[in-house]
Amino acid sequence: MVDIDVFQKAEVLTEALPYIQKYKGKIFVIKIGGAILRVEESRKNILQDIAFFNAVGIKTVVICGAGPTITEEIEKRGHKVTFVEGLRVTDAAALEIAVEILGQARDNLVKQLINVFKTPAFSLKPEDGHIIARKIHWQKGDEIVDLGFVGHVESINTDIIKNLLEKGVVIFAPIGISGDGQKYNINGDSVSSSVAQSLDAEKLIFVSGIRGVMRNIDNPDTLISVLTSVQAEKLIEEGVICGGMIPKVKGAIASLKGKVRKVHIVSGNIAHSLILEVFTEQGVGTEIVMEDKNG
Repeated sequence: MVDIDVFQKAEVLTEALPYIQKYKGKIFVIKIGGAILRVEESRKNILQDIAFFNAVGIKTVVICGAGPTITEEIEKRGHKVTFVEGLRVTDAAALEIAVEILGQARDNLVKQLINVFKTPAFSLKPEDGHIIARKIHWQKGDEIVDLGFVGHVESINTDIIKNLLEKGVVIFAPIGISGDGQKYNINGDSVSSSVAQSLDAEKLIFVSGIRGVMRNIDNPDTLISVLTSVQAEKLIEEGVICGGMIPKVKGAIASLKGKVRKVHIVSGNIAHSLILEVFTEQGVGTEIVMEDKNG
């Protein structure tokens, strides 16, 4: 007698088929938060999903974070950690640590994809020039705050990224470099949004420890499955979207205005959340889409 689970598995696979056909050859940009990458089981599930994407012909760019580890290492080496409105003040010592830790995170993901999941993967280093950056001049009221080596994206060299995408998964960290060779630490959500827009990506997916946008952060049952860009902006104004979710949602809105088709926010703590979000009708996170002008 055939186990009922076998039929359920077949149903799941057939549900995925139209999505696989739709997204074959398309580009996904995935930002993975540093906190979730520290959870071994979550990291493994995320990478297995990315390997699946590659196997069905989806071209995937991964931007990795490492914020908590960077903070720990800065403090371990006797330096002070300071943030201004969510941006890490980055002096020369902090920049060196950030480049080192992010480089390790990037290379570990590449190795795991290749060795464990038999998936071709390639890393890009800041010196490769795929992210051209400029220093941020942060103004708070009448005061100019020097954040050190903190930058923003000036341009993305899409040719470098696209050439590697033809061969496999491309992974890099949110460190940019200026025309004169100076490295800058950049907000990872902002980098991901810029990359997705420059590559004309089908999807931008933020993976963290949060399920998505919730009306009540303490109640998972208040998860909002689908949001328009206009609704998202209103929720920011109302304070429903707050804290670390703000740069993700703002990055989502900017990406949609830049012609990225859809943006998703999912939890890496849900096993295979990427596959469930992309290849099932219901999904498991929040999908953000451009406002339908036709109502």
